[in-house]
Formats: sequence, structure tokens, C-alpha cells
Amino acid sequence: RTAFRGAEGVSSFSCYQNRVNMMVVTTLREILEIDVKTCMDRDRGVREESSEEGGSTPFVIISNEDNKPSRKNLLLQSESASVTSESTVEVFNQILKRQESGVRCSTSHNELPLYLTGNTDGYVKLWEFGYTHHLAKYGLSGTRGRVTSVRFDPLGARFGLADTNGAIGLWHTTVSSLTPYCMLTCHDRAARDFAFLGSASVIASVGSSSNNRNVVIWDTLLPRTESAVKRFQAHEMGAMVCCYSPKRQVLISAGSKGDVCVFDVRQRKLQHMFSAHDSAVRSMCLSPDEEMYFTGSAEGDIKSWSFGGAGGDQHSFSFAEGHKSTKLFSNLPGGSLKGVMKLQVDAANHLVSCGADGEVKIRLLSNI
Repeated sequence: RTAFRGAEGVSSFSCYQNRVNMMVVTTLREILEIDVKTCMDRDRGVREESSEEGGSTPFVIISNEDNKPSRKNLLLQSESASVTSESTVEVFNQILKRQESGVRCSTSHNELPLYLTGNTDGYVKLWEFGYTHHLAKYGLSGTRGRVTSVRFDPLGARFGLADTNGAIGLWHTTVSSLTPYCMLTCHDRAARDFAFLGSASVIASVGSSSNNRNVVIWDTLLPRTESAVKRFQAHEMGAMVCCYSPKRQVLISAGSKGDVCVFDVRQRKLQHMFSAHDSAVRSMCLSPDEEMYFTGSAEGDIKSWSFGGAGGDQHSFSFAEGHKSTKLFSNLPGGSLKGVMKLQVDAANHLVSCGADGEVKIRLLSNI
């Protein structure tokens, strides 16, 4: 397992899909573009040595303890899972650093070297890897809530945002218009996340609604009054995150009480639900083969689940305290960060996670 360690909590990260070693890491104060190739090469070497010796699974920590603006490099320290003393120090390359306050979420384009960041001021910015200034800036009209989620559609031609006012806005990637081509009022309390259901026109939103209909499927091609094609009563106290499996055509959502629901999108019905964590689920992602998915909680633990059909999903393995919650960053803009803030499996089958402890950790799934 590997980790990037900063001086404050990591709110999000995104991997460049065509170059898995390129990554953007965001905190509530800045955006960092880093190259993790050295880290991955070192991690593979240590894993091979550990496998030959029959030892425990190792991990690598990339430390950024010196936060002076003039510093250009990060330190790479290799440790064993059972040994706490430092053994090796190498140079790690930091490509670009930007001062950007209040970034809460991010996502990368499917093919192009582009990524989006969502901010506490309600705006989304489009960036290109390696360039200092953002390419475009987007936001909903009127009073804007804090951006809670940003996503590209499956083809990367469109993207959207969700905010704490309960709204979702959709834009064309190639059009730098501030006004979205589609805006939905999804939840009367807050929209926490959304997912494109196989196309850019059908989406699912999750959040908090007074009528407890916290999971909604929308068809944006229908008239506004008819666009909510199915509303589910699920997740007492609200839903937090969701993801969609095109292969299985199921929507997975998770709530603020640690419960997970799996919906059959074709039949528009709840397939099954279960309790996954003792606290709110803050992040979720699918494996590339869509045979399993991962959940991360506000308490910091990460769990893996295998699809089990109508009989329920099976817990495969877990990482206790993968990202411990902390109160150290509660005074930063945008509020406190808690537990596991984001999970993602990259093209090289690495499970990447970040959290309130200020770390980004990378685990090779084939070695678990």
C-alpha cells in the first residue's frame, strides 16, 4: 500500500486515465499535480521482494512535510507493514502546485488530460494537466450551494455538478458557457452525488429530501415536470454517494447511516439492501471488471463487496482505519473532512484512496 502524506487533509484526487502515474491531489487550500511513477515502481519492487521472503504486505509513504512554496520535491520513504522505522528515502517529483481555496471534489476526463474541481463557492473549474490557469469556469445561476460532486459522462462529452442546494447542472465539455444546458432540482435539502446511467441523458441523483425519496432516476430528454421517472424511498437521514455498473445495470447507493442499497435500473426496483458500516459512507467505486465495489466510511475504514444477486452482496476484505478521521482540519474553508473522502480504481488495477488524515494510498488489487 502506498500513500501521499500532506500537512492537511486531502479532499479529493483524480488520476489521468491514459497515464496512471499522473495524479492531481486536492486539499482545501491547494491543488497539486504529481507524478507517482517512482512510487509505483518502488512499490512493485518492494512487493516482489516481500513475496520472495514470505513477508507481510509492504507500503510506501510519500511525505510532504515541508510546505514551503519553494519546495519542488516530495520525499519517498519505504516502510514495512510490521516495521515503523524509515529504511529508504528517494526523490519524488511534484509537477505543479496551485493555490486554490475550498476544493471539495474532483474528477478526470475519460481520455483527455483534463480534470474538474468542485468548490465551496459553488463553481466548477476545468483544468488541463501541466497548465497553471483553468480553462473554463462553470456555476449554477442564483444562490449557489457548495459543490458536492462532479462527474463526466461515459464518453466525456458532457459533465455535471451536484450541490448542497439540491440541484444538479449539466454542461457540454466543449462549450465554456456559464449556464448549464440542463438544470434539475433533485432534492429539497441537498444533492450529495449523481451518476450517469449509461448515457448522458439518464442520470441518478442521491441526497436528502424531506419526503425521504433520497434516490431518484431522471431522464433529461423528457419535459421538466416528467423528468423524474422513478423516486425511491431509501437511506434514512439521506444518501451520500452512488455509482453505476453498466455491465450489471445496477445502481449502488450508500447512506449517512452506513447502509447500502442496490437497485435494478432496468426494472426500476430495489434489489436488496444491507448495513455496510457503522458510520456514514463517504465514498464508493467499482472495480474495472465490475465484479466488486468498494466503500469508504466517515470513520476511515474501507471495505470490498462482491455482487451476490438477490441473495445479497458478500463482504470480501477490509482495511481498518484506512484513513482515520481527524478534527485537525475542521477550521479550514468548507468545513471538516472526515474519513475516506474518495475511492477510485485506476486503469492499472490500483485501488487509490484519500482522506482526512492527509494521505493518498495506492493498493495493487492483484496482490490483495
